[in-house]
Amino acid sequence: MKRKKSLLGEALIDGLKQAIAHERGEIKLKTTERELAPPAPEFSKADIKKIRVEVLRYTQLEFASLLNVDIGSIRHWEQGLRKPSKSVYRLLQIILKKPEVVDELESA
Repeated sequence: MKRKKSLLGEALIDGLKQAIAHERGEIKLKTTERELAPPAPEFSKADIKKIRVEVLRYTQLEFASLLNVDIGSIRHWEQGLRKPSKSVYRLLQIILKKPEVVDELESA
């Protein structure tokens, strides 16, 4: 156990030394910049039903199973009584853009 602590301690000390050297302008650290994805669009109750019926040709039960939600959630979304979570909006966006991903899930 003592060896793990010393490896961690060495790594921390090394990291601090690098941070100090960077602050002094002695070294340049590697950085990676990425753009964040924009928020997923919100889908209307009609859009959700259209994805289920026209894109996937799924029943409400099949769609609920795919999204790992209760069938009541599907009904409420399609009736406009509730809205899906933002993560479900992202899943719907992916399904709409690449419906073949659903086929890959079914064969997994």
